[in-house]
Amino acid sequence: MIAKILPNRVRRTYLGGGRIDAFCGASADVSDGLPRPEDWMASTVQAFNGSAEIDGEGLGRLEDGRLVKDVAGPLPILVKLLDSDERLVIQAHPTVPCAKRLFGSSVGKTECWLFLPGTAPDACVYLGFKPGVTRRMWREAFESQKGLLEMLHRIPVREGDFVFVDGGVPHAIGGGCFMVELQEPSDLMVVAERVTPSGRRIPDAKMHGGIGWERMFEVYEYEGRTFEETCAKYVRRAADRESGCICGPGLTDKFSMWRVAGCGETEMPRPVGVAVVAGEGGEVNGVEVAKGDRLLVAGERRVRASVGAELVLCA
Repeated sequence: MIAKILPNRVRRTYLGGGRIDAFCGASADVSDGLPRPEDWMASTVQAFNGSAEIDGEGLGRLEDGRLVKDVAGPLPILVKLLDSDERLVIQAHPTVPCAKRLFGSSVGKTECWLFLPGTAPDACVYLGFKPGVTRRMWREAFESQKGLLEMLHRIPVREGDFVFVDGGVPHAIGGGCFMVELQEPSDLMVVAERVTPSGRRIPDAKMHGGIGWERMFEVYEYEGRTFEETCAKYVRRAADRESGCICGPGLTDKFSMWRVAGCGETEMPRPVGVAVVAGEGGEVNGVEVAKGDRLLVAGERRVRASVGAELVLCA
């Protein structure tokens, strides 16, 4: 089954979303004044914002209105389109052992990012502690809200680049980034900054993720690396990456990502996947698609794209 997915915009604390509007040909309703800079494709995960929770926010639906979770069950991945008009606040997500211990969750939130056309020429991300950063130093910087960003590496990115983010690694997506984000299926995080760059206050519950101020510092992995070591471990430049598989078992056992170009085909290791059409359109397994379409792939492990129907496929 190849089924198209309805738009599924989710509230976040940072500004953005215009690139998603242009990419998908539809605008989010932001009449409540809250930005919706993410589209959670085929999501079976409830969003958590730390205040004024909306029941069912984040859960994806097929074009016929059925919830994805009712059609395919809980998915082992969460795939998003993300567009940042400002830098996101510094955050970290738990590893699986940390998620079990602190959040009572069987999944953590290891993630990765593939940067799409429309990413700004000066876009960057902040990733990983510099050498010498300790838990005590990080806690003191948090308490004073000074010097936090300077403890992380600033890494320039551009269209086609790929960045992998282990659980526990502190990070912040910079302004001007447009990406497909693939991750474990959770919305677990801790946040190090109290206020966004545009001045929005982060709710306390969002900052400590519901586990409290003391335990939130257990989420971070305090392993500092040089800039060169960080890039070698986590960054794959478009020019250096092989076509086809972008992320696979050689990097993580949590998920996989491929680029399926026109007339190409890929066999997924799982019976369910999620895809977004990044080319101008065509057919996927005989189903007509257009640029920006989001697809649930269920029961068809072999995925074929016609000329023009370039896909980013995640499973």
